[in-house]
Amino acid sequence: MFRTWHNDRALNPSGPCSRLTLAIAYATEANLFIKDQNQSPFNVGTKLLLEDFTFENVVDLNKRHGSPLNDSDLQRFYRLTGGQPYLIRRALNDIVAQNMSFDEFAAKADHEDGTFGDHLRRILFVLSRDPQLTEVLRGVLKGKPCPDYESFYRLRGGGVIKGESKDQVSMRCEIYAAYLRKHLF
Repeated sequence: MFRTWHNDRALNPSGPCSRLTLAIAYATEANLFIKDQNQSPFNVGTKLLLEDFTFENVVDLNKRHGSPLNDSDLQRFYRLTGGQPYLIRRALNDIVAQNMSFDEFAAKADHEDGTFGDHLRRILFVLSRDPQLTEVLRGVLKGKPCPDYESFYRLRGGGVIKGESKDQVSMRCEIYAAYLRKHLF
């Protein structure tokens, strides 16, 4: 539907869609569902990427949440989340709302009943629908490169791995690595 509207706007400038502006916001996991990027509604328009938070950003967010994490906890927290914005924001909210210590949070961060249980299960569910991609991820978890650029771009676009090329990849964060190791091996 979005593609049709987008195309109609471009091909028929005086038509009803000429004044229509579309904005699509989506989670990174959408890339895992899409095998043919050319048939996707996500390959038109301007792509705006949200970069991972830097350590300094996390220090600032911690202060804005009332400094629930001390300096040594912040280093461990940053390594655990890898700077992933959703994980950091949700974690800080839960730590404050539940008056949790960092150790309590970290002990359950990669568990089904932890802060990210629903998010982690969704990643695993999406991966389970594509056995070939799951096998590639098993290799990455073992320290191997991606075998091809299609799987590299899908996993990176899905927010599960990071890296600049298929030969230099790693898991996006320690939470993902720990959870997926438990469920894929």
